[in-house]
Amino acid sequence: MDPLSLLRESTISNKQVVLLDASNEPVTNISEAKSIKFNDEAIFARDTPTNFKKTTASDSETYTLETLIFLVQNAQLDNSAYFKECRTRQIEHVSIVDRRKILDYLTGKVDQSPNVSQANTGEKRSRDDVASIETSTKKPKVTPLKSDDSVIIVKQVVLREREIMTRSSVLRGNKNFTHAINLAQQLVLKKEIPNARPIHAQKPGASQASGHKSVAATSNSSKSAAAVKSQKLSSKDKIPLIIVPAAPTAKFTLYNIKQFLEDQKYEDSQILRDEGRKKPERVTVERKKPNGQSVPYHVVDSVAHFKQSDWDRVCCVFVAGQLWQFKGWKWEKPVELFSNVKGFYPKWSSDKMTPPASEWAVSEINIHRHKRHMDKAAVSQFWDALDSYNATHKQYLNF
Repeated sequence: MDPLSLLRESTISNKQVVLLDASNEPVTNISEAKSIKFNDEAIFARDTPTNFKKTTASDSETYTLETLIFLVQNAQLDNSAYFKECRTRQIEHVSIVDRRKILDYLTGKVDQSPNVSQANTGEKRSRDDVASIETSTKKPKVTPLKSDDSVIIVKQVVLREREIMTRSSVLRGNKNFTHAINLAQQLVLKKEIPNARPIHAQKPGASQASGHKSVAATSNSSKSAAAVKSQKLSSKDKIPLIIVPAAPTAKFTLYNIKQFLEDQKYEDSQILRDEGRKKPERVTVERKKPNGQSVPYHVVDSVAHFKQSDWDRVCCVFVAGQLWQFKGWKWEKPVELFSNVKGFYPKWSSDKMTPPASEWAVSEINIHRHKRHMDKAAVSQFWDALDSYNATHKQYLNF
């Protein structure tokens, strides 16, 4: 039997495995052992690979026998204490994602696990099986179509084609809604738009051409105002500023935001925190644009010493879903906050947004729990949404 099956059998039957040192003498500490003995007969080296695959690694990486034995011996410890013991004993730790899976499998709570790879049994297929496989894999003969027949078939297919409409394709368009935005800001938010015509001055009989002119004038005036403001700002005041939550349970904090936005890889901030990494006071993210240009973004989790110039630089806020995150901010109410900055709500792709975050004007960032190759698409969608927002509302920043 393989070492994983023997360890599972011993754990279920509550049998102690024998730890042997270099002289084949029994020891009690796994870090002092050189080999492990099962059932008084099967002996394996301490670092023998098992069939239990790591979830966050490649398919070829598996946990060693000593790692699994040490986890079973310390199953009563919490994650923080377990990681500390692993570092003390210099033994590889089991990730938080795999810990419950391994313990459930080794203790017999579950009979199967997708992380357990089946060993090659060496059994040969029968001749009938091989013959049936060969028969099924043979390609059927295809009679070539004549040119006239192929044209008719293509026309029939084209006639039956239907364009599939999705939520994204419906919302995608090229119309300019600047005028509608200005009207909403005047009527709802009671803001004064520079060089915008008063609502009462627009007569019902005004021509469509005059409406287009007013939209163009408003757009040009906003661009000129942004250009004037950009000339007055220093290079530091043009660097965009991103705020992340200070709560350690948030999806993105100062521990892992740089790895996500630069390396396009999500790492659990709580794991980095438990490993003893020190949280920085500020993080600088170097964003690599498609044209090869590198643009800096500053990331903070506290606004205690913010000046007005700092608030002008804020273009993006990662929300954790609680109102206390905005206490002491310039805009404490979500309605005011997300009318001045872009809001993002990171969550697991399998979860749904819950109140009060579901009632805010924020965009979702969906992160897959285990598929790290999907992080690149999430980062790309984030930058696209932020660039679109900055191009409309934060034109004076360097982005």
